[in-house]
Amino acid sequence: MKILVLDDDHVLTMILADHLADRGHQVLPAYNGKLAMRFCEEEPFDLVIVDFVLAEMTGFEILEHLRQKNKKAHAIIITGFPELIRDESQRLQELDVDAVLEKPFSFEKVDELVEKYN
Repeated sequence: MKILVLDDDHVLTMILADHLADRGHQVLPAYNGKLAMRFCEEEPFDLVIVDFVLAEMTGFEILEHLRQKNKKAHAIIITGFPELIRDESQRLQELDVDAVLEKPFSFEKVDELVEKYN
């Protein structure tokens, strides 16, 4: 599966990307929204794992851009602010977000979610 991982925490991004790559996935890490949007322009992804709160834009903005190019990609939002996500349930549905992964999360939970969409 081809996966884009986006979080502005570089360490988390690389740990998650390495974990998924070790499980046989083709993973492209991104550390900011502009880079992720460029990647979405260049390549189709099967799954996008994106942080909700980023420095220069939100995960929703990234997903809006992705949906213009690829309506079939699965999407998982990562958040350390579950209360913000609860207020955005309508938007999650509009952007066809498959799951919300709350920080801190386990690799078991990541694997469980990724396998659903594989």
